[in-house]
Amino acid sequence: MGKESDRILGRVSHLEDGDSSRDIYDDWSGSYDHHLIEEFGYISPDIAAQALSDEVEEDEVAIIDYGCGTGLVGQSLNQQGFEIVDGIDISEGMLQQAREKQVYRNLIRGDLTTRIALDDAVYDAATCIGSMGAGHVGADHIPELLRPLRAGALFVSIMNGMYYAAGGFDRAFRQLESDSLWRVRRLEEFNYMTQLERPGWLLVAEKQAQD
Repeated sequence: MGKESDRILGRVSHLEDGDSSRDIYDDWSGSYDHHLIEEFGYISPDIAAQALSDEVEEDEVAIIDYGCGTGLVGQSLNQQGFEIVDGIDISEGMLQQAREKQVYRNLIRGDLTTRIALDDAVYDAATCIGSMGAGHVGADHIPELLRPLRAGALFVSIMNGMYYAAGGFDRAFRQLESDSLWRVRRLEEFNYMTQLERPGWLLVAEKQAQD
């Protein structure tokens, strides 16, 4: 591993609640793809896109990619045949890299820890890959991420295992199901980097209709 990539990954991994990740990702944007794919063997985008493809019968669905970064998830979704994909990210540097991939219909700069500038019930599915955890999206922000989704829409997320219990996501996932906001279809643990020991969780949930 290169010293630069180790340093940046360490900064991201040690963010705490209330910290902002924007500056880190702005700095990282130019080398992000190389570090994650070539050095770390990052496979979350492909796993997420395949998980969505396994659950969705048609390709013409509107997807919102939360925390889209440089567009790696958008690329994987496009390779699975999904062409109507919008992305939102806090980092303008990352969004610039995503624009160059030309796999998104719209790209939006936005903070996922506040109310999102998206209408209610306009998407058929959402991905949120690597964007949950300290300094990113907290467990209490998930209901806002569900708001722009139609009833029956799928929410696919992959998150770092160290935050799953410590950040209260295990309890939040169960509570959302108890509150009939979503139904969990899949919740599986796996290592999401082939060159590092990096345990994570894959979630596939379905947004429930509200009375």
